Amino acid sequence: MYNGGSAYVMAIALGYVIGSIPLAYWIGKFSARVDIRDAGEGNVGARNVFHVVGHRWGIIAFIGDFGKGALLSALYLNQSYWLVLTAGVALFIGHGFPIWLKFIGGKGLSTVGGFTAILTPWSTLIAGAIALPVWMSTRSFIPTLVTAIVATLVIAPLFDVPWQHLAIIVSLFVLTGLKRLIDAPRMRRLEQSSGWRRIGGVGKPS
Repeated sequence: MYNGGSAYVMAIALGYVIGSIPLAYWIGKFSARVDIRDAGEGNVGARNVFHVVGHRWGIIAFIGDFGKGALLSALYLNQSYWLVLTAGVALFIGHGFPIWLKFIGGKGLSTVGGFTAILTPWSTLIAGAIALPVWMSTRSFIPTLVTAIVATLVIAPLFDVPWQHLAIIVSLFVLTGLKRLIDAPRMRRLEQSSGWRRIGGVGKPS
C-alpha cells in the first residue's frame, strides 16, 4: 500500500473505479436490452433490476454491487480510519456518479452494505438474520433495509467494532440518503412519463 498523500490518491482512484462498475446497467442492457436509467424508477441498482428485468437478475445485481463494496473494504480494512473513509466515499461517488453513464448511477445501498459487511462482519450477519423475517412478511425493501442497518449499528459494539468504523458506516449511509434526495426530481419525472408506480417490494407495477 502506498504511503502519505499517494495513498489517498490511490484510495480515491481505486474506490471510484470499483464503485463505478455499472453492473445493474450491464444486466439491463445485455439481458433485456433495457437502459435501466430510463426504465422503472430510473435507479441504477438492484431494486430496479428486480422490478424491470426480473428477480433472478435482481439478485445477481445485488450480489455484484455488494461484492464491489466488500472488495474495496477488504483492501483497506487494516489501513488508517481516514484512509478507509476516503476509500468508502470514493466508492460511493463512483457508484452514484459513474463517468461511464454520464454520472447517472445508483443510490449505493448495496455497495455501502458490502463495505459495511467487511468492517463489522458478525453484526452484519446477525442483522441480516434479524431482517430476514421482516423481508419475508413485508416483501418490502425499505423496512428490511432500515431493520438491517439499525441492527448492525446496535449490535456492532458487542463485537468491539471501533467507533471510528461505526462513524464511517453511518456517514456512508447518510450519503445514500442524500443521493436519494438528489435523484428524486429525475425519478419523479420518469415515473410520471412512464406511468410507473413506486413500490417497495419486488413485484412489477400494476
